Amino acid sequence: MKILAVDDNQLTLDLLSQLTGQLGFHDVTTASSGEDALELIGRDAAPFDCLLFDIMMTGMNGIELCSLVRALPAYQHTPIIMLTSMTDRDYVDRAFKAGATDYANKPFHISELGARLRIAKQIRDAHSAHTSQNPLAIDAKQSLSQSFTITGFPGLISYDALGNYLLQLSQAGLAGSQVEAVKIHRIDTIHTRTSSDEFSYALGEVADAISSALMTQNAMMAYAGNGAFLIVRGRTGMMSSVDLETEIQNLLDDKGTEYDNGDPLDLDISIGNPILPRLNATRPARDVFERALARAEQRMAQQTGHATTLQA
Repeated sequence: MKILAVDDNQLTLDLLSQLTGQLGFHDVTTASSGEDALELIGRDAAPFDCLLFDIMMTGMNGIELCSLVRALPAYQHTPIIMLTSMTDRDYVDRAFKAGATDYANKPFHISELGARLRIAKQIRDAHSAHTSQNPLAIDAKQSLSQSFTITGFPGLISYDALGNYLLQLSQAGLAGSQVEAVKIHRIDTIHTRTSSDEFSYALGEVADAISSALMTQNAMMAYAGNGAFLIVRGRTGMMSSVDLETEIQNLLDDKGTEYDNGDPLDLDISIGNPILPRLNATRPARDVFERALARAEQRMAQQTGHATTLQA
């Protein structure tokens, strides 16, 4: 895995090179500023597979660098790990909204850094395998159950990044968050009836409605597959799940979405009761997400009169 590490402290870069080598990652290039990193990225014919950015750097900081790199077509899905000792939630939120995939906390622990790099390699390998099968674009119709990244909406990040975001909040002691899931009704029918472009359009309309409803709230979200979105937001001073559900549904109703042939494309949603996450070694973020998704399924079953066997 080809890695680019960026930090304005040479001692940190030397330590990173040493630790990554011990972990079996020997192809590491270093840069001492965001500007130098952009120059390296721009002139290297083969893109880097993983990027390590320090958040607090003189001149261009890591969050600004992350945003600029994420806008490059070759780096839209590249794992970006932020390096920081900062635990302020504002920094965490800004980094993930800029496109960060994960965090590695300073001072570095080789076991944690190794875990972060192995996850990054898994993400890189999975994306490479998918794009080799479908080199032109990610096909939203390929699998209904597949999670994938939807771009262009504030606070909407990848499923993996949302799990890492929740873990970072937990590790930093930033309590006070809740997890909810938004489920689109009749998603099987919509998926069967639509083309890939139509299905992407439908998901985009729902993402836009969720993003608009959460505009004034401190929230992050991701598409989880199966017509479901996950939301992580603060508990203090936020609207209830029922009120949020009503707000999103009203926004969707106002859109008047249609299939390509002009038939109405009715987009109805349900939001389950929130989960208060308590992450540890035996309860990873994925388990919390699955419980939130189950609650959204149960809420939908109550509203539509269809039974569900999922348990929350």
